[in-house]
Amino acid sequence: MKKILALVLSALLLCVGALALSACDDGRLRVSVLQFAQHGSLDNCYEGIVQGLAERGYTEENMNLSLHNANSDSAENTTAAQSIINASPDVAVGIATPSAYALANFARGDVPVVFTAVSDPTAESADFRAFENVTGSSDRLPVAQQLQLIRDFFDAKDHTGTVTVAIIYTLTEANSVSQVAQFEAAAAEYGVEIISRGINNATELSVAADALIGQGADCFNNLTDNTVVQNLSILLDRAGNIPVFGSEIEQVQNGCIASCSLDYVELGRQTGLMIADILEGADPDDIDYLYIEDGYTVDYNSEVMASCQFTLPAGEEYQNANDVKA
Repeated sequence: MKKILALVLSALLLCVGALALSACDDGRLRVSVLQFAQHGSLDNCYEGIVQGLAERGYTEENMNLSLHNANSDSAENTTAAQSIINASPDVAVGIATPSAYALANFARGDVPVVFTAVSDPTAESADFRAFENVTGSSDRLPVAQQLQLIRDFFDAKDHTGTVTVAIIYTLTEANSVSQVAQFEAAAAEYGVEIISRGINNATELSVAADALIGQGADCFNNLTDNTVVQNLSILLDRAGNIPVFGSEIEQVQNGCIASCSLDYVELGRQTGLMIADILEGADPDDIDYLYIEDGYTVDYNSEVMASCQFTLPAGEEYQNANDVKA
């Protein structure tokens, strides 16, 4: 009996492996997901991926779907990416640019890689076109709509001059660097001036916020920057009654005043359908990158609006984030 138990335990340990990133060879397809950080939008992406795969008949009965969260730790992200690729899953999935890029870099075409929540997959410092066997979906921000939203909110407050919009971003996040450049390029058309400050990690967030306030920030505009999103409470605390505009409904529910928001569950669902295509034999190089052109909602937080003494502008279909289930 002890010998049998020992054999069973040994088999289980072999199946768990490094970081428990691969499953036993039980004949099921293996999809390994690496998520860079723990926050609402990325969690919603994973939820959507599960939904999309289920729509195509991929469930735990015929597929082993594993998830590893790097918790915004670059070293952990790199180690996990290498372990996932070494385990040779049928598809490796990266949620957010750091995880997706690490997977693609280690795979080098040997394992199909699908990315999601990558705002700019052709960014200079993280260009996925450099790799073979890679495709995915983008959470590209609606820059023009967001700037118009900010302008409308300040116009409703009778702010007739230029609106100074402050952005804090992480220097090592390629998406964030690209997004700041997009906002800067479009700002003048909307009567907006962008002031920005890059940070290396969350410990610099408070200092950056104080510096931008000292430069005369009328508001902050938050990106999908993983470091800032994970530490949104710090930014909101430093901003005080200076409004912070978000980039997704979860940020609005957590204290931002308003946002043009992408449905991250839907983004993940469509990514899940792409993964299913690859599991069924499609070549990732033949699948175009997916950009969500529609499906944005315009969300606001009524409590934050009241505390900042803003009124809701006319002429737009706004959704009160306080009434939407978090």
